[in-house]
Amino acid sequence: MSATDTALVDGLAASSSPIRAPADAGVHLVHALVDVVAIFTPAVQVCVYRRPSLLRLQAALAQQAQAGALVGFRRVVDAGRPLPPLPLPERAIAAGAAQELGFLVEVFGELLGCPRIGLRLEVLDRAMCPRWHRDHNGIRLLCTWLGPGTQWLDDTASPVTDPALLPADAPPSGRAAPFDLVLLKGGLWQGNAGRGAIHRSPDPAGAARCLVALDALWD
Repeated sequence: MSATDTALVDGLAASSSPIRAPADAGVHLVHALVDVVAIFTPAVQVCVYRRPSLLRLQAALAQQAQAGALVGFRRVVDAGRPLPPLPLPERAIAAGAAQELGFLVEVFGELLGCPRIGLRLEVLDRAMCPRWHRDHNGIRLLCTWLGPGTQWLDDTASPVTDPALLPADAPPSGRAAPFDLVLLKGGLWQGNAGRGAIHRSPDPAGAARCLVALDALWD
């Protein structure tokens, strides 16, 4: 993790004000890590932290995917502690994959204050969830390393009661770029029953898509 990233994480941990978004903003885009606390604003369902792509890691992942050496995995990790060894390809490790995962886990752990985190690295050649939907969970972090990013729909102007009724080809309001941190609020978040981020997985058109997903674990 760079000195800048470390300072931003420290700032996130020290942040005391959870209200950093307009009261009626369903989707909030931020350019400083400390501002991801906007996800706690009641109306915000999607919060996206824009950041540059890690081109060296992206190139290593693409090479490993082309060689068939990139596989997904699932782990439960302790928040606030170094990550255990993970089944990452050597070239991805050399390109900083482990450090990037450590950064994402640290950010998410500081944000949610959870004791453990469910970590998934998904390697996909098709859309995992191609239709518009809401998740029945709390807050999830998604970060696409390779391939097209998660798409979302801002329904604040015209609220959607059941996203399953939306046509599959309905255009998104926005989509994540590689290495954006995307926070999605689900229907189980306190005060968010019957709501949640409306989103879907993009079609990678047969190419490899590599996605990190983090979920807070409390039990």
